[in-house]
Order: sequence, then C-alpha cells, then structure tokens
Amino acid sequence: MIPFTKKVDDTLDTSASFVMLILIISVIVFITGVKTSAYASSDDFQIWSPVYLSYSYTDKIQGWYEVQPRFGENATRVNQLLLRTAMGFRMTKSWSIWQGYAWTPSFEPGFVNENRIYQQVVYAQKLSAFDVMSRTRLEQRWIQHVSGTAIRFRTLLRGRFPLDDARDWGLVTQNEIFFNLNSPTNGPGDGFDQNRFFFGLNKKINEHLSVDGGYQLQAINTSESSLFNTLNHIILMQFFFKG
Repeated sequence: MIPFTKKVDDTLDTSASFVMLILIISVIVFITGVKTSAYASSDDFQIWSPVYLSYSYTDKIQGWYEVQPRFGENATRVNQLLLRTAMGFRMTKSWSIWQGYAWTPSFEPGFVNENRIYQQVVYAQKLSAFDVMSRTRLEQRWIQHVSGTAIRFRTLLRGRFPLDDARDWGLVTQNEIFFNLNSPTNGPGDGFDQNRFFFGLNKKINEHLSVDGGYQLQAINTSESSLFNTLNHIILMQFFFKG
C-alpha cells in the first residue's frame, strides 16, 4: 500500500510541472510584450530591500515574517512599505500551504492604505543540478477608496544554479506573473496586472542567512493602450534569515 504522503507528492508534482510550464510560457510572452511595446509611458529606477525571516515551530508548523521597503522616484524616497506575516503547514518534504496577512501602504504620489489576506501553496526542491521553488498565491485586497474586495492571483518560479561544489554561490533567476480576477469600483481592472523578472547572484553566508543581489524588471499594465506601459528598473537586495 502506497503511503498517503507519497500519493500527495505524485499528484502535486504533476501540478508543479504544469505550473512551471505556464511560467516558462509567461516569461516568453513577457519578453515579447516588452520588446514589441513601442514605449513605456513611465519608468523609474528603484531599490527594493526585503528582509525575510522563516521559522520552524515544529516539523510541520512554520512561520514567515517579512519587512520590505521599496525606494522609488529614482530611489530618492520610500514609495511603498510591505509588512507580511504567515503561518504554514508542511504537508510533505517539498510542499506546504500557508495563510497570511499583509499591510502594504503606498506613499507616492499620495498615501494609500491597503490590507491583504492571502493563501499560498509553496513547492521547494533541491535537485542535483539546481534548486527550484514555486509559489502560487491568491490575495484578497482592501484598498483605500476602492469599493469591495480586489482579488489577485500571482505565481512565481525561482531557480538557483550552484556555481561551486559547496553550493555557497548560486546564479538565481525568477519570474512572477500577476492577474487581477475582478474589477471593484475605483480599483484595479481584471486581467493581466504585472510581471516581475529577476536575475542575479545568491550567496549563502551561513546556515541562517543567504543574500540575493541583482536586477529586476517590473512591467505593469495600467488602463492605457500598450500591454506594458510602466517599466520599473529595480536593484533588488533580498536577505533570507532562517530561525
């Protein structure tokens, strides 16, 4: 008799392959869309410096804590702050499910308050040639001056390719695509929202800390005619702590 967890792994691994295929296609569409857009109506140079803390309370119960300031307007001021927390349950060695809350106020061009709750499924696996992580998240957003709840779907695929035998250094690439699932009054319109593509290096400092550094292109779809009409060029420095 096959153990239940083995059945779960087999079923979810098939789903992971499908998600990864969709994400690869999304990267191709993203690059094509940026290339074929005549111009972006606006762009900005930004610096994002998120700090993440993951903590295992037990073998099954996990915690996540995040502080993420984002500096915009040519990196001269904080234009957004994200504070996230979540509790997760590890179903298998590779799969976990999460429920979280986020406070994500924006400060530019004016203060806009936003609260979110979210659910996500995470797949993480170390392979001989590379490490892979997939995260699929559903957000319910309550935005100031917007009537009702804005619902957004987002899915991310991340790969880390070791550069040395000790796997302390790694080449990292990731892509995340966002879709709005409804159109609340005065809120975001349904359909494609944005895409974020990141490329950089990861350094494992010790068993408790690793750091990403690199470039991220954020392409945002607004109500204007071109597919990508806002392009943000971002220096991304990510700090991953394990408790």
